[in-house]
Amino acid sequence: MKLITATTILWCALTVFTTSCVQSSQGYLTKGNQSFAAGKNEEAILNYKKAIQKDARFGEAYYRLALAELKTGNGRDAYAALVSASRLLPDHMDIKASLADLLLLSYARDGTRPVSFYKQLSTLADEFLAKDKQSYDGLRIKAYLAWSDGRFKEAEDLFSRANAAKPMTPDLVVAWVQALLLDGQDAQAEQLAHQLIQTHKDAAAIYEVLYRHYRSQNRLADAENVLRTKVNNNPQEIDYVLQLATFYAGNGKRDQMTAVLKPLLSDAKTHPTAYLKVGDFYLALHDWPEAMRQYEAGEQANPKEKSLYLKRIADAWLLQGKGDQAASVMGEILKEQPKDVTAKAVNAALLLKTGKPDKIKTAVTDLQELLKRQPENVVLRFTLARALLANGDLEGARAKFQEVLNKQPRNLPAILALAEFSFAKKDYAQTLQYANLALSINPGLGRARFLRAIALSGQLNYGEARAELNSLAKDAPQDLEVQFQLAAIDLAEKKLPQAEARLLQLNDKHIRMALPALVDVYHAEGRMDKAISLLTLELGKSANNAVIHSMLADALILDSKYDGALEQYKQMQILGVQSADLYFRIGRVYMLKGDFKNAVASFESARDVAPKDPTAATALADALRAAGRNAEAVATYRRALALDPENANVMNNLAYTLFETGTLDEAQKLAERALQESPKNPDYADTLGLVYLKKNLGDSAQQVFSGLVQRFPGNPAFRYHYGLSLSQGGQRAKAESELGVALRMSPPDTLRKSIQSSLAAIHQ
Repeated sequence: MKLITATTILWCALTVFTTSCVQSSQGYLTKGNQSFAAGKNEEAILNYKKAIQKDARFGEAYYRLALAELKTGNGRDAYAALVSASRLLPDHMDIKASLADLLLLSYARDGTRPVSFYKQLSTLADEFLAKDKQSYDGLRIKAYLAWSDGRFKEAEDLFSRANAAKPMTPDLVVAWVQALLLDGQDAQAEQLAHQLIQTHKDAAAIYEVLYRHYRSQNRLADAENVLRTKVNNNPQEIDYVLQLATFYAGNGKRDQMTAVLKPLLSDAKTHPTAYLKVGDFYLALHDWPEAMRQYEAGEQANPKEKSLYLKRIADAWLLQGKGDQAASVMGEILKEQPKDVTAKAVNAALLLKTGKPDKIKTAVTDLQELLKRQPENVVLRFTLARALLANGDLEGARAKFQEVLNKQPRNLPAILALAEFSFAKKDYAQTLQYANLALSINPGLGRARFLRAIALSGQLNYGEARAELNSLAKDAPQDLEVQFQLAAIDLAEKKLPQAEARLLQLNDKHIRMALPALVDVYHAEGRMDKAISLLTLELGKSANNAVIHSMLADALILDSKYDGALEQYKQMQILGVQSADLYFRIGRVYMLKGDFKNAVASFESARDVAPKDPTAATALADALRAAGRNAEAVATYRRALALDPENANVMNNLAYTLFETGTLDEAQKLAERALQESPKNPDYADTLGLVYLKKNLGDSAQQVFSGLVQRFPGNPAFRYHYGLSLSQGGQRAKAESELGVALRMSPPDTLRKSIQSSLAAIHQ
């Protein structure tokens, strides 16, 4: 039998005491408070929940749980805990104040301004003011609500009274300043903001409010002074210095930017992350060499953080699309971290560089898997966007670039990529928006300046576009793309000799785009012989160049030399070109010659090569109709419409052919659909009017043709058709008048003969 000593009895007693204490609600609360004080928020939350499980009416535990949930960013659960705490401890105004803080924050962030939040805040304000008419919390809540309602004068008074209760409380004064600015009280707002800065030099929000205010008024000197004051008042905050440097960069003040960054790099003890953050700063500006220098200096100064700096260097290469260079630094990283995500991203970038479809698909798959593991990794997301682009998924790539921008609104690589997408779609307004955004970050960025010039030119703002391009030409006189765009503006502004001179120089340097642009110049001058001579000369240098044969054919067509164009197309066939587009071009030339039999044969060949191409089917149907083969034309139009069901032009052409063959009900439906798709198209309206006319729907026909004559008074065909509708409606005098006007307008062609015939019929 084992003896029980006094020590054993004491140990057992202590164990029982400790266990019962931990298992009580108060014990869990105490343990939770200890974890919370140590910054172990998840552990604190667990203990507070255990306290509540022990005692569902433990108000203090709910309150402490709310505070811990707020620390982890879990606002929804924090709100629920605060509501419970406030209900269980109704006299604890500090709990109600915390609930008010959370509700105000949620109310401000939700653009819909939820009525339930508004009512809860109003109730809380009334409770505070019922206990104390000068309650700081009651007055500040009322002030916020008045501000949100647009009752600025009332809000300003309430903010003032709340400030009297607790002078210069940063959050309150920031809101008060914003209300004053919205009310146009700029001077008072600025004075109040500066008072807060003097009282609370670390109140970051007030600096931001003032800075945005000055920027909105283009008061750049004042904006700069606010940022300088922010830096001087908070010398330990490296991000404030970087914000000032960003301001200088965005305003083209490179010297000031460098000067403000220099102290950070010279005081590594005060700013141990300076090399990393300054490197990131230069990376954001697309200043790759300087970013690399900072990362390399950081690697040397912080050998324990070597892999971190090497990853940044690899990221910089990846953002430039240079997988080989990124791979060159990966060996060092892999020595310490063999399973590193960056290494796999670099490998994916190398797969992209091969250009092989199977490798690119593998890269896309790998990057998608990596991004699932690290959804916040912007470089991975950017590299995936590049991979999707290489894989032909343009919309997917655009979406990923946009996601990068959503996460980092000043990410230059993503901004430029989206600018290029907009430019490719000829969305010049959006191109200009992205280019301007890029230049607000780095005014000297050449590609952004070029895209801005292109966008301005696309919006017909040639003066400003030319000024930007001339500036670029001075900075980079060898940039032939800039010279070409200047020539394009010369051509657009009809400065043809200047355009020709630039383009001849570019053509001598074998710039591919120069030759077709020169043809455009000669066409604009009415000198197609010059264009043909130039292209013939170029063909002598490169007889097997199918592109030049095609260009020469186009020039011959413009000069009405159809047989010569057909000869060039024949040469292209000899060179092995058998595309649907070539057959389509040949068919078009035969149509111009009036040789509908050969046109039909060529368009049939185009259709056979591209059976799912609605353009080829439509062209064949047009040729069949022109050849008088209406039944075949109708069947072919139907096939074209099946391939492209929303094509209003095919609907109209089919409707007109059915009108000619007497199938009027279907013709009417198709013509009406075409007009619904394109309500302003006069040809579609004309087709519908003719169908109405043939169906003896005189009022409907008159309404259509009357509208066309009002919109296009100089069109003799519309006046002729209007006259026919008037005649059908028995308005002979008015019909004769309209037909007479149409006759005077019409050239001597088949329309003129038709008008004369209709006039003769009226006179009979």
